[in-house]
Amino acid sequence: MYKIETERGDLFDVNMMIAMQVTVSGSASEQDLTAAFGKAVGAFEILNCKIIIDDNGGAFYDKCNKNANVITFRDFELAELIREQERKRFRLEDGEFLRCFVSLAEPDKIKMCVLMHHLGGDGKSLCYFIEAMLKSLNGEKCEYRKVILLNGDTLPQDIKIPFAAVWLANGYNRRWRKERRVFGFGDMDAAYEKFWAAHRTIVTNEITGNDILQQKLGECKAEKIGFTAYTIAEMIRDIPREQDVGLAVDGRRDGNRTMSNQATGISVKCRYDKRKTLAGNAAAIDAVMKKKLRNNTYKYFVLRFMSMLDPTLTDAVNLEYAGYFHSKTTAKLAKLLGYGENTKDLSITNLTRLDIPTEYGSYTLTDLIFVPPVVSYGKNIVGMVTVGGHLNTTKHRYE
Repeated sequence: MYKIETERGDLFDVNMMIAMQVTVSGSASEQDLTAAFGKAVGAFEILNCKIIIDDNGGAFYDKCNKNANVITFRDFELAELIREQERKRFRLEDGEFLRCFVSLAEPDKIKMCVLMHHLGGDGKSLCYFIEAMLKSLNGEKCEYRKVILLNGDTLPQDIKIPFAAVWLANGYNRRWRKERRVFGFGDMDAAYEKFWAAHRTIVTNEITGNDILQQKLGECKAEKIGFTAYTIAEMIRDIPREQDVGLAVDGRRDGNRTMSNQATGISVKCRYDKRKTLAGNAAAIDAVMKKKLRNNTYKYFVLRFMSMLDPTLTDAVNLEYAGYFHSKTTAKLAKLLGYGENTKDLSITNLTRLDIPTEYGSYTLTDLIFVPPVVSYGKNIVGMVTVGGHLNTTKHRYE
């Protein structure tokens, strides 16, 4: 068994579904695709686990004899599929982390949408699953990859948690002891029903062609700045007030290519300065980002702090946001953590250039659209990925 620690906030969040739409040139039968899906699932230990919650509120990945990951053949439109599926709870207790939808409506073209619960992995993880499925479709063998989690044993040892943060976590844990309760999968069902009865999301995708993309990358190279900082500057250019921007960051310290949620995050506060050029604004943002990413305390603070909270308190905060549970303690902590009304202005995940091959024998991956979930602490969610010669920038938010 593997204990769920730093990623405990994913367990009771009512919107933790990552989506990737993949377009592949080539033809395959439903039987071949089903077999490839099954082999890819079998290649990752985490996809053959289930989630259990013990009597004291501890949560674990445990071996599952028969997983509930499924592949379905039907036509779909991405935004509508996401709206339909994100309100259906993943049956984590039965080993359901993945749902794969495949359309074979066009000849010599495979359109797939793979939906994954965040406890099955992060954005990079889903890319690695797609790679394994396409390799299997091409008759290649996939190596077996065990679970690797970011927790107390694998996080950097030089993280220095400020005394104020320790005091805060201990104080909320003490308050929670008087109200403490262990939540289960039935509570998840009720929270999903209540939350999604009043919510609906919108997904839009913008394509940046190769010419414009190369022009922007050239500016970034000339100024020695990252493309994500440049994108943030573009997005906030016409907003007069300071913006609080959250950035998902790959937390893999060893470059492993397994599936699990190994993402961490930083935030930057920035205001567009009209006296500077776009590149000048991007440079200022880039400097703050690099300073935080060089420091493990900044880079891994969120994971370390959340692991200091009683895990059932973390659950309760998510259920408070969903409107299913309420207490004075959880209401205050939810506000402090930026759940609900105090969310980040922007939350960005940039997978950069696709970290998997595009050629698999007679199959070619021609497009990939990445849609992160609208998590409890975000409202304008942006997913970016460069594939082939173009960039897909997808925005996901509540209507």
